[in-house]
Amino acid sequence: MIATTDAKTTPGRLLETLDPVEGSGSRFAFWLSLAVALTIVLRGLLWVTGFEARELTSAVEQGAARVEQKGVGEVGDDVVRKAIELQRSTLPFWTTLATLADFALEPFSLVMRALLTATVFSALAALTGRPIRFGRALDASALIQLYWVAGLATKVGLTIALRRTDVETSAALFLAPGRHPAVLVVLLRQADLFAFIGWLALAWSAWKRGQANLFVAVLVVFSLALGEATIRAACTLLVGGGMRLSILPDTPA
Repeated sequence: MIATTDAKTTPGRLLETLDPVEGSGSRFAFWLSLAVALTIVLRGLLWVTGFEARELTSAVEQGAARVEQKGVGEVGDDVVRKAIELQRSTLPFWTTLATLADFALEPFSLVMRALLTATVFSALAALTGRPIRFGRALDASALIQLYWVAGLATKVGLTIALRRTDVETSAALFLAPGRHPAVLVVLLRQADLFAFIGWLALAWSAWKRGQANLFVAVLVVFSLALGEATIRAACTLLVGGGMRLSILPDTPA
């Protein structure tokens, strides 16, 4: 008896469907390392040029001035002096927290976004009977993270060129000059132009790989983008609220 096999079910054909040679994930580490390295360098430029440190110092000094203003005529000079020293002593803590966010959390977000997107689309493809192509998904997702790097580079370049720390590439740019609720500003900052292009590129890439139709791909990246924006907004409001309570108190410490 001569055994026959269907070419579509041979192990070689199956492996090619799961992970074609031309997209085996070999470039994933390169593109992702490049994106992480550029992010660290760009964030470092803001610290080296003093913009990040200046903003933190300014916030702490505002808190010290608030304490001094509210304490005049109400408590003794020693109490006011100690309260001001306490305000200024929080600067190293907030500096450390900002450093961790810039040099650890931001690069980590690139890695997680690339891995999560590639995994979700490949899993969806497997469930719907489409080509999985996880390696190609990894390569493309890592490369597309450079859109977020481009957004950061634009902000850093404009910040240094204009000598301003309020540079925006998000919907917050359309806010009128003046004071606005922190929640509104934080939410609008999540609608960033470069992030929007990046998410669309992820959806388009998944569609071109055949992992999902275009509508489903857009729906998936919208869900992922919404989840990331929610986490970012919640963390920003939490840290910002804690910072305000500690360095801009309503009453002297």
